[in-house]
Amino acid sequence: MLPGDQRPKTTRSREGEAPMSNVATSLLPATVRPIKYEVTLSPDLVACTFTGEETIDIEVRQSTAQIVLNAAELEIHEASLLRNGQQLPAERIDLDAEAETATLTFARPLPTGTMQLALRFSGVLNDKLRGFYRSDYLLPDGTKRTMATTQFEAPDARRAFPCWDEPAYKAKFTIAVVIPAELTAISNMPIVSETPQPEGTKLVRFAESPIMSTYLLAIMVGEFECVEAQAEGTLVRVWTTPGKKEQGRFALDVACRLLQFYHGYFGIPYPLPKLDLIAIPDFAAGAMENWGAITYREVALLVDPAHSSAATRQRVAIIVAHEIAHMWFGNLVTMQWWNDLWLNEGFASWIEYKAVDHLFPEWEMWTQFLFADIGPAMALDGLRNTHPIEAEIKHPDEINELFDAISYSKGAAIIRMLEQFLGEETFRQGLVHYLSRHQYGNARTEDLWASLEQVSGKPVKAIMDTWTKQPGYPFVEVREQRVGEDQTALTLTQRRFFYDYDPAHDPQDTSLWRIPVGLKGAGASQPFFTMLENRENTVLLSDKGKSGDGASWITVNAGRTGFFRVNYSAEMWERFRPAVESRALPTADRLSLAADAFALTRAGLLPATQFLSFIRSYTQEREYPVWSDLLGSLGWMANLLAEEPYEAQFKALARDLLRPIVAYIGWEPRPNESHLDTLLRGMVIQELGHYGEEPVLQEARTRFGRYMEDPQAVRPDLRSAVLNLAAHAGDESTYAMLREADKRATLQEEKLRAQGALGYFQQRELLQRALELSLSPEVRSQDTIRLVGAVAANPRGRDLAWDFVKANWGEFDRRYGGGGFLIMRLIESVTSHFATADREREVAEFFQAHPVPSATRTVQQCLERIRINTRWLAQNRQSLAAWLSSAS
Repeated sequence: MLPGDQRPKTTRSREGEAPMSNVATSLLPATVRPIKYEVTLSPDLVACTFTGEETIDIEVRQSTAQIVLNAAELEIHEASLLRNGQQLPAERIDLDAEAETATLTFARPLPTGTMQLALRFSGVLNDKLRGFYRSDYLLPDGTKRTMATTQFEAPDARRAFPCWDEPAYKAKFTIAVVIPAELTAISNMPIVSETPQPEGTKLVRFAESPIMSTYLLAIMVGEFECVEAQAEGTLVRVWTTPGKKEQGRFALDVACRLLQFYHGYFGIPYPLPKLDLIAIPDFAAGAMENWGAITYREVALLVDPAHSSAATRQRVAIIVAHEIAHMWFGNLVTMQWWNDLWLNEGFASWIEYKAVDHLFPEWEMWTQFLFADIGPAMALDGLRNTHPIEAEIKHPDEINELFDAISYSKGAAIIRMLEQFLGEETFRQGLVHYLSRHQYGNARTEDLWASLEQVSGKPVKAIMDTWTKQPGYPFVEVREQRVGEDQTALTLTQRRFFYDYDPAHDPQDTSLWRIPVGLKGAGASQPFFTMLENRENTVLLSDKGKSGDGASWITVNAGRTGFFRVNYSAEMWERFRPAVESRALPTADRLSLAADAFALTRAGLLPATQFLSFIRSYTQEREYPVWSDLLGSLGWMANLLAEEPYEAQFKALARDLLRPIVAYIGWEPRPNESHLDTLLRGMVIQELGHYGEEPVLQEARTRFGRYMEDPQAVRPDLRSAVLNLAAHAGDESTYAMLREADKRATLQEEKLRAQGALGYFQQRELLQRALELSLSPEVRSQDTIRLVGAVAANPRGRDLAWDFVKANWGEFDRRYGGGGFLIMRLIESVTSHFATADREREVAEFFQAHPVPSATRTVQQCLERIRINTRWLAQNRQSLAAWLSSAS
């Protein structure tokens, strides 16, 4: 403990004012580095504050009179150095809110070598879901309680204790907390002692951690209970608030099986003595890979067999797989700096599919990957306001914007593409080489490429630099020509894909990619792979373009293994129709054709009428992944056409497309039906009702009545569809029943169903009530964005949601404006559906007046989407009116 008479002078720089130190960027000076932290925190769950003390073993690498480290939203009361038994207090502590640093100035330059830095500090347990924050929960008897928990990624450990809060500054950590004696504390390492303290408290000490980055630390204090098991000698536990631990058994089983799978795949045992998975009631992200103490939203971890859907079980398995993968890729080996975030997130987003596919092969995860990850990645990366996978970061505000579909899903997609190119076992050996070489250290993208090159002998870096160092992705135009009687010459031309494609300027774009392309004809059993390296490439194929029944087609990007789009000649598009109708094309290729046709339509490269004509070939489609993609495309068009005079004809077209699949799948499950059919049922029933199919709406109303009498009268897999359609066709009494369903539910998954349905009403006054509810204490902070987004996605609520966000911007900015996923999602959800120049101008002016530094790129992306929507509607309005009239 520091003596009370050595309090230094403390100053604070104002935002916008030059910092007291010479720190010009977010990178801390390299003059001092930490070796080991001993941190003791004392949270007050009543006052919602905390105090702390820490001793940091440091190495002064270059003589200096100043130590600069990170601190944000903290008061530092005392700071001193201890070396060779002598104590040297800091003369000044300068806190810079803009740079999020504390500069400690000493009376004389510090000599090089090791010494100890002691600090005493305090802060607030905030309600912003970042740093050291508070979360409320209810006991089974309805009593309200408060827990303290942490979320340190991106750089928010600095909000809990002063530290070198950059991933490269790895150190060892010994954590301790002083807490009420009846509470439980959880951290990264096992508890080594609990010592009674005065006033009904106890001191809980945890074992020393391996060397690790600050953002991977975690501390939780509250009333917890757990289920546990052993996996390969490791204690695995799932922790919940009281009354919910049995809902953790599915995740516990998955986690134990995953530890075995990852050990076998990486060839390295799980590095820590225990693994905890903790359900946190208020949590901004889906989950966080704190080493040995992974935190989750409740809906991302808990499964109730009586009330959880198949979709929830799949989501829990995927998220648990993602986070446990980080225990190796991200925690054992960590990116050097945030510009290589994709090394963590892209890899985990890829291997989560491989791991869950291993555990549950019947779920067909790799086919789902095509719409769940490749789709969102291409949607974002087709904008001009995208960013390279390896992105430059200069300030903490910029870090959070990297947590997007580029770092996660595009990263996963190009890893999958590379694995296909190198071969599964060669690729795995390269990963083992990379992890073994860099374990307990930091690495860059080029380190991964080096390991893969050494194992494979192939020019991995030269190929992959074209995918990670430049933004966007290519689309390949295909033209074919017969050569003699038994060969076909394909001319493949690559250009960068833009949704706002400009034929006057974009053909001159100089971007080039090295593209592994799979080509497959109707008569071939396996695709033929080639590498496209030039602007224009010609490939000669032997005549395997015809199948035994005479069908003639050639798919480029067979199996959708490459991260690019394809545009065929008009005649080639037509030849795909019979193969789509008969489902002779593999599922991945049917999905790929529909996805590319829609993207080309959005970009103005394919008329909207041609797209609608083509997807009529999908009336006999049976596969969930294909329907997921198709319905997303139709939904985008329905949103833009909601105020057009021919909206009714478009909905009639959608109903015609959906009736056969709903008739096939039915309302009730068939014996031994597949997991994907279970997912398919609720989705297509909901969409058919959404497009106005009265028998579906009537059945939904009937089932909603049964649900209100007994929730278990409706299968969990159909509940979202039933509740949403009841709201769609409902009135004020339906609204009241949904509020009752929310209040009586104890499972967060069930509460979210009832809350989400509020966005489906067609009455503006009910949508307005839903918006007002979103900011009330009845909706958890992380779920506010979900409810506002549901209203904004409803054409009847689009303007209401935007006006609501503007009117309540002060509260939204207070809650989420400091950074993180939620402010980005809020801005995107309430603006991206607009389709007029006036709205674009209004959105631009609003965010000029109310800047959000942590979402600067997000705002630009939303403005670009509005422009794309506006242009598309102007280009297609007249032709769609004529085509839909004739089609009906």
